[in-house]
Amino acid sequence: MATRAARRLPASSGPGAAAAPGRGRPGLLALGALCAVYAALAALPAAPGSNVVLATVGGSPGWLLGPLRFAGIESLADGPLGGPLFYAGLWLALLLYVCVLARWRDLSARTALSTIAGLHLLFLLAPPLLSQDVFSYIAYARLGVGHSLNPYTHAPNDIPLDAVYPFAGSKDASSVYGPVFTLLTYPLAPLGVPAAFWILKAVAAAASLGVVLLVWRAARLLGRDPVLPALIVGLNPHVLVHVVGGAHNEALMMLPAAAALRAWAAGRRALGPALATLGAAVKATSIVLAPYLALAQEGRPRPEARRSLVRALAAAAAVAAGIALIALVAFGSHALDAVSLLSSNQERSSRWSFPYKTAQALAAVLPGDRLEYRDAVRAVYAAAFAGVALLLMWRTWRGADPIWAAAWATFALLVASAWLVPWYLLWLLVPTALARGRALVPAAVALSAWTLVIAVPLR
Repeated sequence: MATRAARRLPASSGPGAAAAPGRGRPGLLALGALCAVYAALAALPAAPGSNVVLATVGGSPGWLLGPLRFAGIESLADGPLGGPLFYAGLWLALLLYVCVLARWRDLSARTALSTIAGLHLLFLLAPPLLSQDVFSYIAYARLGVGHSLNPYTHAPNDIPLDAVYPFAGSKDASSVYGPVFTLLTYPLAPLGVPAAFWILKAVAAAASLGVVLLVWRAARLLGRDPVLPALIVGLNPHVLVHVVGGAHNEALMMLPAAAALRAWAAGRRALGPALATLGAAVKATSIVLAPYLALAQEGRPRPEARRSLVRALAAAAAVAAGIALIALVAFGSHALDAVSLLSSNQERSSRWSFPYKTAQALAAVLPGDRLEYRDAVRAVYAAAFAGVALLLMWRTWRGADPIWAAAWATFALLVASAWLVPWYLLWLLVPTALARGRALVPAAVALSAWTLVIAVPLR
């Protein structure tokens, strides 16, 4: 199957292929401008007290600012214009990203991949941008290893004298991350905070690049030019600035999901849902992909389709049971909340989530304040998501593209979520890059624009 798919690719789509004569300049100019903006976003905030490097609230040691600190501008980074200028840079990056996607045929495969790899290296070297979550990962590891406390029942506030405490975010929150991810961070605890931080940074960058390469491979197996899918994922501002720059574990979560799409494209139908479920070891939302891959029909006779569905669901259930068992054995029943879609994050509200804005709008035109409408609005959004997800499952069973259905289900999940942050966009970008249908990419770009302001300090 892979050989047949590769033969259907255009001759210009392979690695190293040149851009069409006379057509390459606009796309290359946009890409060059995008790289320049990204260089400024990565390097200029690398200064003591930077408003954009939120962890500087705990101090500005050299190991935190990283190797790009020689280019940081302290008077800009810690001044009132640091956040607004960074926000303006994000908007410019998003607009140039759209230009590159519009002119993707101007770029060779070698240019696309080398640029994505270079930008990943750039943001690997940047300080932790717009988030302290990576230090929360370290704090949970040090809770378990150094203090013999369960990270699912204790918070960083319980270790105020620990070296990681000044840098950690959400100091009063217990872990919402998958048990396998938490266990994998345990060996980092004895290494010290600086070493643990840079290892997690490197893991985030490597995992993100791995996601791009798996998307590339899946696109080829599906008989499509892989350049555009790779650019959709690998050049998005949220992926580079937040996932890589902020060292979030989203890429680690989406690595099995991207592998699931690659396995499905290669014809390994039972393996796809199992791999998608494996992502719940990091965060539960990876599992959204699994039912759509399991329900895919492709014109098969119904008896064969049912047998395939049973095998796929059994494989996914076995993986889920294994994750739950690890959670119970290692951390007790409290860890099971982290492997459910309705995790404790949903008890919090992001000011730019759609449920929050809806409740806020209702309070503006009806009696009462936002909190009086909050629970009802969340319930409506949750019911709407459930309805959309079930409708898309039915359409998949009837023959719709499962990747297309999974992408729209993920879009619906992000719209319905009470806790919406920019790094979650990677959940949507991966299936969007491989799905059929023209509306998905504009929808992903629009949601990227909506979430651009989140986490940026504008005051």
